[in-house]
Amino acid sequence: MGYKKHSIIFTLLFIGSAADAKPVSYVDGTMVMQENDETGHTISMDYTLTPHYAVGWYDKWEENEKSRKDFSVHGPEFNTLIRRWNMADGQTNIFNSSSIGVAEGSGKTRSAAWTSFLADYETRRIFTSYEVRGMFADTIDKSILQRARVGFAPYKAGYEDVATWLMIQVDDHPSKTDIFVVTPLVRLFYKTALVEIGYSSNNHIMLNWDLQF
Repeated sequence: MGYKKHSIIFTLLFIGSAADAKPVSYVDGTMVMQENDETGHTISMDYTLTPHYAVGWYDKWEENEKSRKDFSVHGPEFNTLIRRWNMADGQTNIFNSSSIGVAEGSGKTRSAAWTSFLADYETRRIFTSYEVRGMFADTIDKSILQRARVGFAPYKAGYEDVATWLMIQVDDHPSKTDIFVVTPLVRLFYKTALVEIGYSSNNHIMLNWDLQF
């Protein structure tokens, strides 16, 4: 019974992870993700090659009210599951996403590189994550973003159920007008489709979605 129970928990966590906007999903799976929030607009497409590696394409249109210098970055993306710990009732992951591409802004095009590290811990009722992102785009942009999330599920969802999470996201980005931004949000996912809706403390609507197939 204990082994069967743990297998069911791991299966449900994997289902949740597959629709959880993680940069590496199941082998041969394709993920399309779009983020719209107070930092701008992002769209990416990734294909998972192995349980630890995925490749894809990343586009972001950054909005910066502080410098009044909006810009965009585009390039191939390489995602790695660095480490995963499976526990009796939960899972912890560490991921890296990195890219080398181009940045466009202020009438200029420059080479660019960006990377992020994401660590999370989740059970069927609790979720926490921390992410740090670095952007290095010559004279167009050099910035560091930190993002943390904490949330809970008001009920345990099965595979055929719509899962609901209530979360708080906190962003720290010194290059922006509002350095600290807090965004309460609701996350809904069903099988391998996810939607997030929120409203930030600096009056921006968050609308993110993720689809895997």
